[in-house]
Amino acid sequence: MRLLLTLVIFSACNFALAMDWQPYPSDLTQFDYSGDKLKANWDKLTMGTQQEWPDEVFIKSMATAYPKLKNNMLELAAKPNAHPAVKALLNDDFSPLAAALQQAWRLHYEGKFEQAYNLGMQLGAAGSVPAIYSKLIHTTFLVHSPTDKLAIFQALADKAEQSLELTPGYDFGEFGLLYAHARTLELLDTSAALSTGLLGSTQNRLQELSERHPKNSLFPTSYAGIQAGVVERVGSFVGRVTYGATASRAVEGFQQALELQPNLPVIYNEFIVALKRINHKKHNILIQDLAAYCLTLTPYSAEEALNQALCKSAYTQQDLVKN
Repeated sequence: MRLLLTLVIFSACNFALAMDWQPYPSDLTQFDYSGDKLKANWDKLTMGTQQEWPDEVFIKSMATAYPKLKNNMLELAAKPNAHPAVKALLNDDFSPLAAALQQAWRLHYEGKFEQAYNLGMQLGAAGSVPAIYSKLIHTTFLVHSPTDKLAIFQALADKAEQSLELTPGYDFGEFGLLYAHARTLELLDTSAALSTGLLGSTQNRLQELSERHPKNSLFPTSYAGIQAGVVERVGSFVGRVTYGATASRAVEGFQQALELQPNLPVIYNEFIVALKRINHKKHNILIQDLAAYCLTLTPYSAEEALNQALCKSAYTQQDLVKN
C-alpha cells in the first residue's frame, strides 16, 4: 500500500511539472540580457533576492560548503547522458557549469521560464535553484487553474526539499521551499491550510530568514504576506495569540521592505494583495497609492514586469470603485 501511495504521489508530481507552459506575454516589456548584459545588470536584477553572481568562485564555494552537493554532482557527471557543463567537473573545470547557470538565470529574467527550468534541471542539483525559482514564478503569474497551481507548488516544494538535503542551511534554497509553501497555503481553504501544519512553521522560518538577512527586502515581504494570510483566515486576535500575526505587523513588514528597497514592483504588488486580504475597504486609498506608484517604476526583468501588470490591474479596479 505504501509503495502504491508513493507511486501515485510521484506520478502526480511529474504530471504537475509536465503541464503546458504559458508564454511570457508579448504585450509586456521584453528583456535582453545576452552576453555581458547579464553581469552588468546583475545587481539590479537581484535587488530583491540578493543572489551571488554564479561564477566559478561561487560554485567552488558551494562545493566546499556542501560536500554532499559536490559528491552528487560528480556522480551525475560520470553518467553518459550528463550535460557537457556537468561532465566538465570530472576535469575539475567549473567554467562551463558557471556559464550554464548564468544562462539559466538569463533565460529566467528574460521571461523564458520553460527554457530556464529545463536547463536548470539538466544541471542537476547545481541548477535546481534557478529551475525551481523560475517554475515558481511562472506558476504564480501564468498558470490560472487553482488545481494546477496547487499540484505544481506541491511538486516544487518536494523538489526544493530534496535539494536542501544536499545544501542544508543554504538560505536562498530554503526561500524557494517557503515560497512554494506560502503559495500552497494561499490556495487552500482555512481548514485545509490549518491541517497542513505549514502555516506556523512557514511564517516562523520566513521570520528567521528576515532576521538573518536584515538588508534583504524579499524575505520581510514574504513574511508580511503570510501574516496577512493568517489574519484573513482566523482574524487578528486568534492570529496574534496562536501565530503572532496581526494586521499591523503585516503592514509594518511591508513598510520595512519598502524602506529597504522602494523600487521593486513585487513589494507593491504583494502589499496590495495583503491589504485586500486584511480589509479591502479600510485600505482602499493606500491600495490606490501603492498601485499608482508601482506603475511609475522601471521593471528590470520579466518577473517584475508581471508584478507590475498586477499593480496596473489593481489600480484600474480601485479607480473603477472610486468612480
